[in-house]
Amino acid sequence: MDVSNSMLWPTLALLWMWTWSGGCDTQTEEVEIFHSDKQARLQWTSQPHGEWTEVHLRVSTENPVPVLQACGRTIRRTILSKWIERKDAHYLLMEITAAQEEESSGHLSTLQVHLFDKDTPLSAFQNNEVRDISIPTFTWNSSPPNSQVPDHLIHTQPMSLGSVTRRGFQLGFSFSGRCLFMTSIRVYYRRCPDIVFQLVSFGRTAAGSESQLGSCVKGAVEVSPPVRTCTEEGVWGPLQGGCTCALGHQVMDNLCEACRMGYYKSANESGGCRLCPANTGTHREGSERCNCLNGFSRLPTDPYDLGCTKPPSAPVNLTAQHHNDSVLTVTWSPPHDRGGREELKYHVKCEKKETRQWEACNDDVVFLPDPMELTNTSIRIMGLSPRHDYRLSVQAWNDISALQGVAHLSTATFTIHRLWKVPPNVVTPAPQQQSRRFAWLAVGLLSGSVLLVILSVVCFMRRNYTKLRSEQAIMLLPVNVGTSYRRPDTVDTAPQQTNMAQDVVQMLGGISSSLLDSLKEVLVERNKLTLGKELGKGEFGSVYEGTFTPEEGMSIKVAVKTMRVGIYNQEDLHEFLREAEIMKNFDHDNVVRLLGVTLQREEDSSLPVPLVILPYMKHGDLRRFLIATRFGDLPIFVPHQSLLHFMIDIASGMDYLSSRGFLHRDLAARNCMLGDDLRVCVADFGLSKKIYNSSYYRQRVVIRVPIKWMSIESLSESIYTTKSDVWSFGVTMWEIVSRGRTPYPGIHNHELLDLLQSGHRLKLPEDCDQKLYEVMRSCWDREPAQRPGFRELAEELKGLLSELPVLEASQEASYINQGLEVAAAIAASQDPQTDSGGKSTNTYWPSPVGAAAAAAAARDEDMDEDGYLKHISGSAVESDDKD
Repeated sequence: MDVSNSMLWPTLALLWMWTWSGGCDTQTEEVEIFHSDKQARLQWTSQPHGEWTEVHLRVSTENPVPVLQACGRTIRRTILSKWIERKDAHYLLMEITAAQEEESSGHLSTLQVHLFDKDTPLSAFQNNEVRDISIPTFTWNSSPPNSQVPDHLIHTQPMSLGSVTRRGFQLGFSFSGRCLFMTSIRVYYRRCPDIVFQLVSFGRTAAGSESQLGSCVKGAVEVSPPVRTCTEEGVWGPLQGGCTCALGHQVMDNLCEACRMGYYKSANESGGCRLCPANTGTHREGSERCNCLNGFSRLPTDPYDLGCTKPPSAPVNLTAQHHNDSVLTVTWSPPHDRGGREELKYHVKCEKKETRQWEACNDDVVFLPDPMELTNTSIRIMGLSPRHDYRLSVQAWNDISALQGVAHLSTATFTIHRLWKVPPNVVTPAPQQQSRRFAWLAVGLLSGSVLLVILSVVCFMRRNYTKLRSEQAIMLLPVNVGTSYRRPDTVDTAPQQTNMAQDVVQMLGGISSSLLDSLKEVLVERNKLTLGKELGKGEFGSVYEGTFTPEEGMSIKVAVKTMRVGIYNQEDLHEFLREAEIMKNFDHDNVVRLLGVTLQREEDSSLPVPLVILPYMKHGDLRRFLIATRFGDLPIFVPHQSLLHFMIDIASGMDYLSSRGFLHRDLAARNCMLGDDLRVCVADFGLSKKIYNSSYYRQRVVIRVPIKWMSIESLSESIYTTKSDVWSFGVTMWEIVSRGRTPYPGIHNHELLDLLQSGHRLKLPEDCDQKLYEVMRSCWDREPAQRPGFRELAEELKGLLSELPVLEASQEASYINQGLEVAAAIAASQDPQTDSGGKSTNTYWPSPVGAAAAAAAARDEDMDEDGYLKHISGSAVESDDKD
């Protein structure tokens, strides 16, 4: 029973320590300080002298080892070891192999062990605390020979020596019995090993040491100081304090592992990394939060474990109900994309056009309800004047909209054109006249009131017989499409006849009925268009002056472009009409508006030739205008402010087109038209393509292309994107600053691609500001993604314009128009075919006409003026044009 208890309690103690240490510590290490078997001679000090002797025997070893013996007189005999350095030990243990002879009296003497904790060696044995040790016995009848001694030294006895604190120690043994042998004296201490436990690292430590301070593993932070004790048995005690994984890290195999890309951990907690919420991501491993993706944002009050959101898209299904000339009700449907947020409001903005500029509507225009922060989807607008154009914008709005400030992406806009022009020479009556007419006004108001009552009675009596058309509903195009319409001239009109004559329909025999229905507004009878003189000739056809009669009694002076290239089969014609269907909805101040399309038969073609009807632009194309001013054909100087205005207009028009998925592919100064108000409009869509399903267009047919305006990727791979149009815009800017000069002078078309790929770019034009040239250079970056967008370019150009002295628009237009009048008068006196009266006419000059121009042409006769070259599947081949 006693034996069982003596074994049970140590077992329970070890189990307790193992549990509190986490049950996963590695085994205890032992560090040996002294071993007698490894000594050649011990030479310990014996008292009385000679009572202890040292012999060398083979005791379970290959070589003889020291054996200490004390045999003879039964007196107290002691022996003292040499001084031994304790090293890192705090608590010493010992193992010893010994045997003693039985005594006839039956009484056994014990071997006593002494530990002397000293900084310096003792010279003689001293009495101190004694530890008794029981050792096995043996018997023999006479003095045993040494050869028999090893047979009895077979039992090793472990024991604890106790703690030490000094530099070293000495061992002492005392014995009073008959005969004793001892050998294999081993002194050692235990040590707790290196360990990482619960994110805390502890280095190896000697048993019995003071409490040790651990360190947090990589990626962990301290919650409270981690402390642990190494017990006398060399086992780590329980952990006090501890560490936890830092932000952006999770526990993995007792270490802190950084969260992978796309995951995060926002708190010092035991949980793992979490997947980034919707519309967020990380830029590195070990992120404590996920950042919003481009275009998305968070409010300061939004928690980080929620996804990011964005402004809503634009409202859709805009519908205007026109009650009379001054009252309009606008309704719309919520946007398709609410941006991921529940709140949704609307802002309605009204602008009125004054001369060239749009200005905010004044207080005469009244909204019901308040146009700011609307929650419903309709509003009534009163006080509109039929003498002005209006632009109405409906913006969808949520709490993120204010952060991002990208209202244009959430806004649907449409334009209301004026019903009639303000009569010229309107005289405002003087105050005296107003006072004299006040009485007549009062009489008129009274008469009008009586008449209104009579009309109300009549209308009420007729409502059962005649249904008057009091409102007209107009469906506007969906998201972000600017739409314009005119007020109805009358409240009740007879159904209008379709513009499409039977002969036009017959020429479109293979076209679907749905496309024909959609083209009602744009496809017109051929006999309603009269062609005049040729104004110019381009790559894809000629431009003629024309007269368009959309209805009886109305004639409009127009420019007519013939599409003689690109229509090779019925499919090409169908594709052209599909694009015309979309282009008819273009409504932007800097994009030439499509007035109509008609067809005419040609003797040399089985397919009808489309005639594109465009507004008549008084000053013709921008390149010819600039050349004329440079060569003196126009006696004017165009200031830098005007040149920047031209660039801003083109960038705005191209931003409008690109936002609707259109690639121009032939953007150049020659394809931009200049109106009498000096507004530039992007025109000539001969190469334009609508991108329906991708962000680029790859040219696959043989056509002639404008080499010197094309980007690197278009020249090398025949790939066209909005950013290739940006490249062309940079070349167009260079044209404008150089006042119509041909780009890359002296460089042949077939040499251009190699030069561009080697880093060559157009040089700084004469009198060009360095900042403006840097804007051009940004358009010619080798990587399309690094080029700016058209909206960004427009803003940069506006910034440059703001740094120049202000030039009033009216003064600018008057100055240039006066020069144009002079030039037109000179041309009229020399050209008998010019319109009568010598008035300013459209100046679509085919080439510079002045003496200076002729001289320059002679110098540059080897130059390709427009830079066109035949282009096949990405490879340029020599054309029949001069280069």
